Amino acid sequence: MTRTEPERRAGRAEATAARPTGFGREVAAEWVRQSSLRSTWWCVAAAVLGLALFAAMMGFSSLSRITENAVEADSSSFVQLLSQGHFYIVQFTVLTLAALAATGEFGNGSVTSTLLWTPRRGRLLAARSLVTAGIAFVTGVVATAAGVAVLAVFLGRYVDVDVLELMGTGVSAGACMALFAVLFVGLGTALRGTAGTITVGFLLLLGVPLVMQLSGVTFLDDLAALLPGLAGIEFYAGGDVGFYTSPHDGVVNVATVVGWAVAAQIVALAELRVRDV
Repeated sequence: MTRTEPERRAGRAEATAARPTGFGREVAAEWVRQSSLRSTWWCVAAAVLGLALFAAMMGFSSLSRITENAVEADSSSFVQLLSQGHFYIVQFTVLTLAALAATGEFGNGSVTSTLLWTPRRGRLLAARSLVTAGIAFVTGVVATAAGVAVLAVFLGRYVDVDVLELMGTGVSAGACMALFAVLFVGLGTALRGTAGTITVGFLLLLGVPLVMQLSGVTFLDDLAALLPGLAGIEFYAGGDVGFYTSPHDGVVNVATVVGWAVAAQIVALAELRVRDV
C-alpha cells in the first residue's frame, strides 16, 4: 500500500526521534542530573568551606609564629598553604563527587534507562566526564579564592601577595581538580561501586605514595612522584609544596596527571562496551 506524504513525514519524524541524542543534549542532560542531586552541592560546599577552615588554621598558626619572630614572614607563602589545603581536603571532595557521579546510576539501576536513551556508551562517558570536570574546575577555583580571602585576613599585613601568582594557582588547582574528576569518573565507571572507587582513589592520592615514601628506598620514593596525588600538588603548587620535593618539575607533573586520567577513561570505555549493565 502506497503511503501518503503526511504519513512519510510522520515516519521520518519518528525515526529522527528514535535516534540517539546529540552530544550537546547528552551534556545538558548530565548537567541536569548532577545539578539536581544534593550530594553534588554538598561536595562543592565541603571543598570550599574545608579549604577556608584549613586556611584559617594555617593562617592563625603562621600569624602566631610571625608575631613571635618577624623573620617567619619571609618563609610564609599563600601558594604553599593553599596547595596543601587542596592536597589534604579539596582533592578528596572531588574524588567523592566523581565517584557519586559515575556510580550512582549503577547503584540504583537507572543506568539501564540511560543507556537505552544513549546507546553510544562512549558518548555517555564523555558527557559525564565533561560535566563532572567542569564542576570540579569551578570548585577548585572558588575554593582557592575562599582560601586567599581567609589567609589575607590573618597574613595580609605581613606577607607579600602576588595576585598574578595566586590567580595562576587557582586556575592550576581548578585544572588539576578537573583532571582528577575525569580520572575518577573513569575509575568509578570501571569499578561500578562508590565505596570501591573512593577506596582506590584515596590509595592513589595519598595512601600508596605515603607508604612508598616511608619505605626509605630512593627508587620507590621517586616512583611515588608519578602517582596522581603527588604529581597533582606539584602541578598546582608550582614546586612550592613545603612538605615534599619532587624529582620531577614542570610539565612532567601535568603530563602525569593527564596520563592517569586518559588511562582511566580508556579502561572505563572498555568496561562499558564489553560488560552488560
